[in-house]
Amino acid sequence: MQLPLNSAGAQSGQTTATPGQQLPRMASQPGPLPQGKSQLSTTLIIINNVPSHIELTHDNAGIHPNPIILPISHVVREGAADMELKYLEARRVLHEVLQSPEALSCDAILLSGGLDTSIAAEIITEQSSTSKLRTGITVTIEPTSNPLAHQHGLFTRQPQDIYYATKIAAKCGLDHHVLKPTLADLTTGAAMDLCTRVLRTFEPMELRNAVVIAHALLRARELGCKRVCTGDGADELFAGYAFMHQMDARKLPAYIQNMAQSMRFCAAPLAQALGLSVWSPFLHKRTIEFATLGIPRSLLIGEFDGVQHGKLILRQAFPDVVSAARIKEPIECGCGTVVMPAFAELLVPDDEFAREVDGIKTQHQVTVRDKERLVYFRSFKRTVLESDDVMKQLTRNGASACPDCHFDLDSPAAEFCRVCGWYPGLLSN
Repeated sequence: MQLPLNSAGAQSGQTTATPGQQLPRMASQPGPLPQGKSQLSTTLIIINNVPSHIELTHDNAGIHPNPIILPISHVVREGAADMELKYLEARRVLHEVLQSPEALSCDAILLSGGLDTSIAAEIITEQSSTSKLRTGITVTIEPTSNPLAHQHGLFTRQPQDIYYATKIAAKCGLDHHVLKPTLADLTTGAAMDLCTRVLRTFEPMELRNAVVIAHALLRARELGCKRVCTGDGADELFAGYAFMHQMDARKLPAYIQNMAQSMRFCAAPLAQALGLSVWSPFLHKRTIEFATLGIPRSLLIGEFDGVQHGKLILRQAFPDVVSAARIKEPIECGCGTVVMPAFAELLVPDDEFAREVDGIKTQHQVTVRDKERLVYFRSFKRTVLESDDVMKQLTRNGASACPDCHFDLDSPAAEFCRVCGWYPGLLSN
């Protein structure tokens, strides 16, 4: 079979190897590329007369020091020339962004251990002489430190963030601060109050994730850090979420375009409230421009290391980072706050819940639908409802008021309340 294996159109030879034998390699020689383009060489690996995979090598080791491995099925389907250029372009764009003064001025990183922060930490710290990045902060819930939740079997496994984050921190030479708050610390402490005050919400899905970010940022401030790197934006721009994997080749690019214009993250307002700044390489103009140029679905979603993943283009562009093959997990799953709904059920007895929500509806005209919301509402009441300064900035009972909390929705057509989490179809108690 004749395969187009490099950007100049050169083709590789064929060779064979037996199992256990060192694989022989034959590399095609790249021809001249248009001005401003880098040169690539390719190696087609043949095992027992069957094409196995292709290795792509960039002529500039600073951009891509290790070969990119492509399954042969991808090459046959897509054409190697287009694919190799896309992978290497992704590497080049992010490498430039992560070696920029904006990146090198970050002195801490919120180290979840996912693919996104793995790429950020490992590329930034390549410039050890100019980078200020010295601190990694990871939040994890230790099951044995939460006896009530542990005794009731709420933890079905050890949270995974800490496993990967520890490896990344060691590889990058970071001073790794591992925070192990209890669930009670997070639901009733300073981090939750910061979230409800700044984000003005008691919506559970938002707060389960935001409270982890807030807890880490509070520690960053204690440590004297000023500028904190995050991985925000990668999932939205490169199809990291599982629901995006259900979209076809036409719908997915349109959805990514919309996300590029509408996505928002809690880290920036939380950091600002603490006198810090945050920065993400995936929210940089160059990255967004690259992500919205119409990357084919097959380069975003596909097999890597034997497993189906999103963000395929990032994994192929950075196959050497610690978390290249890590499966995507939401913050709440990776750190352990996913058990908060069940934990709230243990915290609040049924009779106390019924009595308290009735009082809230009478006094504040707010419907609290479950125990998790009640736990967060207690903080929201202190930081928002009882704060004249905050309430002056909010409007209630307008033309687009939420039927549950009566704070105004984003627009009359909005189908979700950012304050309480109401949406059409939410069942009544």
